[in-house]
Amino acid sequence: MTKKKVKKNFLDGLLVFFIVVSAVAIVYVLFVQEKYEKKKTGTVSSETKKQVNIQKPISSLDQKRGKQKTVVSKIEKTPLPKKQVAIIIDDIGRDLKPLRELMEIKSDITFSVLPFLPHSREAVEMLHHGGKEILLHLPMEPLSYPDDKPGEGALFTDMNEKELLHQLDKNIEVIPYIAGVNNHMGSKFMMDKRKLQLVFSHLKRKGLFFIDSRTAANSEAIAAAKAVGLPMAERKIFIDNNRDYNEIYKNLMSAANYNNGTSPLIIIGHPYPETIRALKDATKELRRKGILIVPVSQIMKAKSDIS
Repeated sequence: MTKKKVKKNFLDGLLVFFIVVSAVAIVYVLFVQEKYEKKKTGTVSSETKKQVNIQKPISSLDQKRGKQKTVVSKIEKTPLPKKQVAIIIDDIGRDLKPLRELMEIKSDITFSVLPFLPHSREAVEMLHHGGKEILLHLPMEPLSYPDDKPGEGALFTDMNEKELLHQLDKNIEVIPYIAGVNNHMGSKFMMDKRKLQLVFSHLKRKGLFFIDSRTAANSEAIAAAKAVGLPMAERKIFIDNNRDYNEIYKNLMSAANYNNGTSPLIIIGHPYPETIRALKDATKELRRKGILIVPVSQIMKAKSDIS
């Protein structure tokens, strides 16, 4: 091979090498520039993300505020119950079957339990664990005694103070968890203001209230309660003097119109099959009419707040 040819081949190779190196350099520069641009864009994107993150809580707060406004709006549109009614079922403790049926009714019914009946204590435990309000259904002497007997644990007008309070404490002991007391029978005892004051003073010391079942036309309960400062209220409607479903239902529905539906109302009934059936139907209808069935203690609290 001639020197000229060798030299030519060398120059050709050098040229190719230069071209390759130049191409690599250009590619490298472009790559580095692109990487830098991406990094710069990434930084902006990161900052944008930070701004978005900063704004997110504000947006969430606005959304929450919006939700709160919606809820308030819904509450404002829901009609508040125009009347509160307490339904007390007396004479609990004889049989548990009707009690179970009554407890299944989706309403805040109050239950008044007689002491010393076969199922008194068991009924109290069932009611307490079921979150129901309990009263002591306190037996008292009727005008028709001894023809009509009020039952074990009764208070009589011929008892002295010690005897009265001892018997009262025994009754309270066997019926625990009570919010208050209402009378069973008692048409004679409820007319004895002095004896009532002794009983009411004791109830006040125990932080209880009294509901007058209104078995006596000339009841001295209001005067006696005022004298000692005991919270008390009166029953307004007996729903089941006549054990007829239609009449009981009608009596329950009369709660909607009593006093033009403007004041709290206390109703008393008994665990009769006809009453249970009427309660199941009437409580739904009362709710639809915007009438709220409440524990009797809620009416007593409202009464106390007003006075």
